[in-house]
Amino acid sequence: MATNETSLKEAVKLLLEKYGQLSTTEVKSHLHEVIDFDDEDLLPSSTRNESKVIQRIGNIVSHQTVQAKDYLGSYRIEKHPRPINAVWTLLSGINGSQQPISKTNISKRRQRKSQFKPVKTDWSLLNEEHSNFGRAGEEFVVRSEQSEIETFSPADVIRVVHLSALQGDGAGFDILSIDKLGNPISIEVKTTSGGLDTPFYMTENERQYFEINKSANDLFLYRVYNFNIANNGANALIKKITPAELFNKYNFDPTNYKVSPK
Repeated sequence: MATNETSLKEAVKLLLEKYGQLSTTEVKSHLHEVIDFDDEDLLPSSTRNESKVIQRIGNIVSHQTVQAKDYLGSYRIEKHPRPINAVWTLLSGINGSQQPISKTNISKRRQRKSQFKPVKTDWSLLNEEHSNFGRAGEEFVVRSEQSEIETFSPADVIRVVHLSALQGDGAGFDILSIDKLGNPISIEVKTTSGGLDTPFYMTENERQYFEINKSANDLFLYRVYNFNIANNGANALIKKITPAELFNKYNFDPTNYKVSPK
């Protein structure tokens, strides 16, 4: 099924979480990073020298009737005389008072992107039961984040994105959300049925992402424990761990990806 404008707007949200800010030309050139195009997407446009899916990105700008408009409460498009030069910027803030993130934040995101080179995960290390258990833990955190945001800014609940369900595990984290000030945050989820001291597993991809961002204040590992998949985690608890705390208080076993408290 061809990618429509609605799903494209969602995809651009994920793209801007990586880069912070892009021009329309840059959005078009990086779009393949967040969407797997199908045959219909790649058909040539009848009016422009580009594929249909790329033309739809331009249509989003062309159909915008005001100079600046926010999309999904997550990013803003500012039009310029030439649509290809329109600026797409990630937003921070809540309750309709969102503003574009700072140039410093944009620079940090681009640096983070340039340093991190995703690799394929060796899923032979994890059996199907473990994968399903981990996905259930991620869904538990998605619901938890949505419930928390509902208490301070209901309109921004849509800013919670289960990224790994859409793109797999190559990004280095699982969920996009916001804090109470509306600043975007990234969340990696690790779930066990045992208590907080139960070892959990991180792939080299995930460990590398946290190491690169060891001083970040917008990245967290949500340690879900006492999780029972049969009752959707009714009695589960969450401990939020910063990258610095992860490396200071946990040991990594490089042979089997096991992580345990020091």
